Parts: sequence; C-alpha cells; structure tokens
Amino acid sequence: MTFSLDLTKPLSRVGFLVNLVFLSVVFSGLSWLSFGYMTHTLPQGAIQAEEQAIAQKAQDQAFTKAKAAAKGKVFDEKSALAEAKQVGLAAAAKDHEKTKHHAEALWAPFAIFLLIISAIFFAGFLSIALQRRANEAAKNGLLVFIAHLGAWALATFIAFEPFLSHHGLTRAWSVAGFAGLALILPIAIAGVGQADDHGH
Repeated sequence: MTFSLDLTKPLSRVGFLVNLVFLSVVFSGLSWLSFGYMTHTLPQGAIQAEEQAIAQKAQDQAFTKAKAAAKGKVFDEKSALAEAKQVGLAAAAKDHEKTKHHAEALWAPFAIFLLIISAIFFAGFLSIALQRRANEAAKNGLLVFIAHLGAWALATFIAFEPFLSHHGLTRAWSVAGFAGLALILPIAIAGVGQADDHGH
C-alpha cells in the first residue's frame, strides 16, 4: 500500500517518490494558504476596520469644528460634511503605514505557528514513508538516522517557503532543501534488502 502509517508495511522506491511528491504538494499548498490568510486576508480586514475608525473620528471632529465655526452664520451642512469626509480620508491615509504595521505584527506570530505545525506534520508523515522505505531496503543505523534528518530539513524548507519567499530568503535557504533531499537519496534509491535466512 503506497499510503500508510503502518511502519511494518514496506514501501518501494516508486511508492516513496509518490509519497514525497504528494506530501510536498499538500503541505506546500497548506503552508501557502495559511500564510497568505494570516499575512494578507486577516491583516487587510483589520487595516480596513482601523482606517474606517480613524477616518470617522477625524471626520466627526472636522464637522463639529466647522459647525462651531459657522455659529451665527449660514451653515452649509452638505459642503461641510464633504470637506470633513476628505479630512477623515486624509487622516486614514496618513496613518496607513502605522496601521498596516500594527495589523501585520498582530497576526505574524500566528502565521509562523501554522507554518511550524505544517512542517511538523509534513516531516512526520515523510519520516514514516522513509522508514517504510528503509525497512523495504533492509537499511538501519546511522544511514537511516541521517536520512530522517534530511526528511525534516526538506519538509521544514518546503513548509517555510512562503515565509522565506515573503522576506526574499528562498535562495539563501534553498541549500537546506537540497541538503535534505541529498540525505534522503541513499535510502530512497536503495534496492530491496535481502533478509538473512538461517534455516535449522
């Protein structure tokens, strides 16, 4: 069976490749979706709400001030309201960067947390597939341990790729992904192992 959590079930080279590709696509997609939601969708909603509040407050203050200044004179409410609205929009635009920074900083830890969860589950499932492949190839010891380290390195790189890309660090950290893949290869491409048969 290609997909299984049972470590006793052997896994062929093709089966491991299928697992690797499938897990990479699934968890890469989940990481990109969660990171985009936490760094764009949610902050954007918070930014809009905050800017609306700032604009409304500035607009109300400007309108009240204009109304007080026109005391005893003819007050053009429509014109004053339009001017107050422009004041409100200007106030919101002035604080845009500050509002944006605050909203992004608020959700950033949650974005990282979801990437960590993605990396852990990805690495866990990949390690299971790798161990099944090692069992099929009758490999054990240090070589398998190193391969598991490679699986975690590769899974972590793929899961954190949205974060790395966002900060322009993908190329700098790509060595981790390639190194992880290189450490996995000896187990991934190993042939079927021969069990010792001591007949009595």
